[in-house]
Amino acid sequence: MFRILFTLLICISSLFAANNAKSEPVLLESIVAVVDGKVILRSDLMAQLYQYQTTPGFLQLPEREQMTRVLDKIIEEKVLLSRVSRDSITVDDVELTQRVDSHVKGLAARQGATVAALEKAIKAQLGINMAQYREKLMERFRDEMLLSRIRQKHVGIISPTKKEVEEFYAIYKDSIPRQYDCLLFSTISLAIEPSKQISDSVKNMALAIIDSLDRGVPWTLMAKNNSQDSLSDTSAYLRRGSGEADYERAAMRLRIGEWADQPVLTKEGWNVIRLLGKKDDGIKTARILLRVHPSNADSANVLRRLDSLKSEVERGKISFSKAAEQFSADRETSYKGGSFGWQERKQVDPTYGRVISFLGLGEISVPEIIDGSYRIFRLDSEAPIREYNMEEDYPILENITSSYMSNKKLQSLIDQWRNEVYIDIRL
Repeated sequence: MFRILFTLLICISSLFAANNAKSEPVLLESIVAVVDGKVILRSDLMAQLYQYQTTPGFLQLPEREQMTRVLDKIIEEKVLLSRVSRDSITVDDVELTQRVDSHVKGLAARQGATVAALEKAIKAQLGINMAQYREKLMERFRDEMLLSRIRQKHVGIISPTKKEVEEFYAIYKDSIPRQYDCLLFSTISLAIEPSKQISDSVKNMALAIIDSLDRGVPWTLMAKNNSQDSLSDTSAYLRRGSGEADYERAAMRLRIGEWADQPVLTKEGWNVIRLLGKKDDGIKTARILLRVHPSNADSANVLRRLDSLKSEVERGKISFSKAAEQFSADRETSYKGGSFGWQERKQVDPTYGRVISFLGLGEISVPEIIDGSYRIFRLDSEAPIREYNMEEDYPILENITSSYMSNKKLQSLIDQWRNEVYIDIRL
């Protein structure tokens, strides 16, 4: 278990294990640069150097050039972070704590381990306790979030025109990486939704909880005894637009400390909402969540519908793409006739890949329950190697072009800001 978990801890372990870098042993700590009054230590450089050694071609560079390149990247990051105070950019501590909590729980869940087992792995591999590990995560995530907001403020989202995408593709076509061992496949998804009768019965339970709260029963007691959400006893910070619209609207109508007089239905179930705090950029809430689970009859009805639709496609009464456009609940693919577009086999969702691996070209799978929906898949094509093209891969090329233009704009700003801050390189 510890050996498996270690592979997921490597990014953080480099913060503690700079001496493991293959380039040069660290004998004494020293300052290698100062940027806007912030020092960059040799251990910082060696930790980053350790991570860069997995970059293709990096180890072929002379050692001095390796260190110079990595130090320059660290300096650029510090230059960006120098904008934090200048632009009054902040990160909410509650939001930051939630991200750390989510990371720790997710790290444990991906390996089928408990948080306690993860803590033992951290102690064994890194020699630190969970509190120290979380502190390092806080530092790392705070910088990531600040950098993201600086980029958002000064660069924003660049949406290239079709002409700009075409020009980028014409110039950089040969530099764009190819795809290997590729699949083209499609899906039709029908959600398994609870009947109105079941949903109404759960709503009535939520109304009974609100009645109990109104009669003076403590919120904490009602949350502990009824909520099916692990976060019910803690506050959840929502940035404007990040949550479901109905939930946010209901919360915004409340005064601090109040709970809504009506439950709100979201994709997770019926919510009794309480407002804990309000800021210009978001709200802090607590909730009592009652999930709504479909019955076996609901599931059987959806299966019959999808079996019937599959039969119509196979008999040629309707095309797969037309059926996906009309009936599929998968918003990411339905407007494209159910197609996921070309993907490398290793990048395909493992759950999808398991089903597709048994299909021949043009074959349609039997319905499978995946994430609360019945799905069928069709394998449309395969290719051992392929290049991106404007016809089939325009959304991908558009994203690549947008990223290129964003990075170019950001680099221009960094070059300008470097002249506005004090930089002393001592390497």
